[in-house]
Amino acid sequence: MSQLRPTSAFVNLDVLRQNLELVRAQVPEGVRLLAAVKGDAYGHSATLCAAALEQAGVEWFGVALVEEGRELRDHGITGRILCLGGAGPFGADEAIRLGLTPLVSHIDEARGLNEAAIRADCSIAIHIKVDTGMGRLGVPIHLWANFLDRLAELSNLKVEGIASHLAESEGPEGEVSTLEQARRFEEAVDVARRRGFKPPLVHLANSGAILQHPKTAFDMVRPGLLLYGYDPGFPEPRIPVKPVMTVKTQVLVVRDLPKGVGVSYGGRYKTSRPSRIATLPVGYADGYPRALTDRAEVLVHGFRAPVRGRVCMDMCMVDVTDVPHEVRPGDEVVLLGAQGEEAITAVDLAQWAQTIPYEILAGFSDRIPRVS
Repeated sequence: MSQLRPTSAFVNLDVLRQNLELVRAQVPEGVRLLAAVKGDAYGHSATLCAAALEQAGVEWFGVALVEEGRELRDHGITGRILCLGGAGPFGADEAIRLGLTPLVSHIDEARGLNEAAIRADCSIAIHIKVDTGMGRLGVPIHLWANFLDRLAELSNLKVEGIASHLAESEGPEGEVSTLEQARRFEEAVDVARRRGFKPPLVHLANSGAILQHPKTAFDMVRPGLLLYGYDPGFPEPRIPVKPVMTVKTQVLVVRDLPKGVGVSYGGRYKTSRPSRIATLPVGYADGYPRALTDRAEVLVHGFRAPVRGRVCMDMCMVDVTDVPHEVRPGDEVVLLGAQGEEAITAVDLAQWAQTIPYEILAGFSDRIPRVS
């Protein structure tokens, strides 16, 4: 299908592969790498990114849902796919059919997978998750031994990995809690080994821990945000990763407005002088948050132009009065990325919208095509 609107997200796969090598350089030799491509690769297109990463030698991919794993398989990804959210109450048969590896957090889920494996006359590899302090998914630490004893009764499941998730690994303020989680995790792994489980993959470290807590690497690490060019918890990356995605649109129309005219819904913003206001065909239905109203900036002709008036569902307006070149319909506008000497990052957008870069990146909707 041809693209009929002038808005696209450009995914630079060369930069993605360069970021991968920078992350690999932080990891001890022999430690495997699982690339987190859940949430459509944090908004970057899971199919585009997984294909590039697989070509670069990545063997493991992390998704949240069975459906995300199915999309990767449908697009030719043959590597190992870990369903970080498990198979859910309805996904066991499909996970087996697709050759996915569920991350199991409770015994009922394990039993459902075992029954599905019996129906399929096969065994299924699983990873098991212990909650060491995140309080989200995983077997609570005080129930861990009992869980393992029940799990040992399920003959069609093969425990291939043990995992946990760090709650506060991004910066120095989380040092104490992260070290405590790592201690609990090592104890949980030891308990499993004493009960006869010998998983070849023990994994805990996410992007933050890869940089901040190298001793948590174990057998495999799970980078996400770092691969896409951002350092979690730090405005400037501690290693020279670069943003992978640029989001561009074009000016739809330019209007010359006198002083005192309201712009967008509610007239919340009124021109304080005669102004040139450019309308852009991007709004919150595209994932450009309404919270950016009167806070964000875009790049036009290499200059910053402020968003004025409320961001609408399908459009937003920017003040180009101070752009020293004439702005016309069809001119390129950068919402995320670089233009000339200026750049707008997901960190900038997150600060303006009072959220986090993860939400900004993952929030760009399917209405914006991803182009590599």
